[in-house]
Amino acid sequence: MKALKRKNYSLEEAKVKKLRRLLRTKSDTEALHKAVDLVLFQQEAAKAWIENAGAGGVEDLYAR
Repeated sequence: MKALKRKNYSLEEAKVKKLRRLLRTKSDTEALHKAVDLVLFQQEAAKAWIENAGAGGVEDLYAR
């Protein structure tokens, strides 16, 4: 696991609670870690999607 650094942030309690429910986590910290991971993954996926757009044709698997 990579090194962790303690940070203090001001966050709306209601948003953190909703985040915990949505991500089904036991702690606020775990919810925030998962949320950051999700955002970073989405950014990487979007970048890959844009880079590969038009790279290949669409194959009709059903031979229509």
